[in-house]
Amino acid sequence: MKRLGTTAAAAALALCFAAPSVQAQELRLSTFVPPVHIIYREIIVPWGKDVEKATNGQVKVTLYPSMQLGGKPPELFRQAVDGVADLVFTLPGYTSPAFPRTGIIELPGLKPDGFAATDMMWDLLDPYLLPDYQGTKVIALWGAEDAGLMTRTSKAYRSMDELKGLRIRAPSAAQAKQVQYMGAVPIAAPITQVYPGLERGTMDGAMVPFTTILDFRLGEVAHGFTIAGPIFGRSVFLIAMNKKKYDGLPPSARAAIDRLSGRELSRKATDVYIKRAVQAVASVRGKADIVELSKQEQDRISRTLRPIIDEWIKESEAKGIPAREMLRRAGYSGV
Repeated sequence: MKRLGTTAAAAALALCFAAPSVQAQELRLSTFVPPVHIIYREIIVPWGKDVEKATNGQVKVTLYPSMQLGGKPPELFRQAVDGVADLVFTLPGYTSPAFPRTGIIELPGLKPDGFAATDMMWDLLDPYLLPDYQGTKVIALWGAEDAGLMTRTSKAYRSMDELKGLRIRAPSAAQAKQVQYMGAVPIAAPITQVYPGLERGTMDGAMVPFTTILDFRLGEVAHGFTIAGPIFGRSVFLIAMNKKKYDGLPPSARAAIDRLSGRELSRKATDVYIKRAVQAVASVRGKADIVELSKQEQDRISRTLRPIIDEWIKESEAKGIPAREMLRRAGYSGV
């Protein structure tokens, strides 16, 4: 009996001095896209699960789609910097002036496809683009598929002459300038405002990646689609993490996140977008007017937009940004 009591006392003492269980650190990821969005389903959700598995449960990623943490889409990057959210999925183009270096990818016709654009950004990230992302850790950064034009009417645009005077939504300041050079009136608005804009007629059309036909149901309100090839600037997508939050994680957790992030994750997201765009166009084929711009018209538009690159060089160099050096590093031969 005495031995039993001694054993019980020892067990109780051991419990008192046992190491406390490690509680998982939560990372809150905020984004403007709904849960049905292709990137949410095929990139963000799996990435969160992979992080939890790779850290043996030390880190748990909690997702907040559709701006559930509050604010508006253009505020997302600032939320990551300020720690309102630990992670965000957003578009730098929503606040283009805050990303003057990243704007290189939005220049017209710089790269032939999304993969080349994504590789270009990772080739330029360190040291050229990193100043745009101060206060954060870049998890993924990628370029979308070719931007196209959609209209609320049943006739797709076949020439830039048909855009004259029309109100066309543009994803970023750089692309707004492209819309303006083609004679249209650019409207700056996040993608979440395009559906009501086309539906109510406050927008005549939009410059968008065609994944939006499905992911934001724009196929319900747009009835003409112009496939333009790689002549326009590309939308840029970003997953960023608050730097202090990242630095505060255990070294093993940071290493796991590093392994699951970067160029490979970005190229995977690009692949998802490109395949989704093919599906999206197929979903409206036979129901809407779909036109591919002729090579002659593409060349004509490219010549019209060419001065935008020269303007970007001049504006960037005035801010101390080595624009010509960046373009040469990106393989652009026009400087």
